[in-house]
Amino acid sequence: MIIRILLLLGLAAIGWFIFLRRNRLPFHIMTVFLLIGAGALAVIFPDITQRAADLVGVGRGADLITYMAIVAVMFVLLHYYSKFVDMQRQLTQVARELAILRGEVDRVAPPAATEQRDATRG
Repeated sequence: MIIRILLLLGLAAIGWFIFLRRNRLPFHIMTVFLLIGAGALAVIFPDITQRAADLVGVGRGADLITYMAIVAVMFVLLHYYSKFVDMQRQLTQVARELAILRGEVDRVAPPAATEQRDATRG
């Protein structure tokens, strides 16, 4: 069936967008808008979606929209998941650098000397 090929191509495109083009263009936003547009098309012109479903080998136009929605939602979820992983990695890097800097400051001015100076000021 043609729909299997199209769904696999959609999943392959998701992988390509996520891992190669993620930081260049906001494809996740375009995907959501295309999904909304496809849903609106199905509501306004159900005959068009039925003909498109017949072309790709799906029983109903609503099923075709559902399949497209599943692929689009997977794309958006993977996109945000990969951004979350990147943010976690960046936060870990910042925490490590902060720990190293604090260690260097404590080596230069030991904590006991710093506490004595703070106690005499207060």
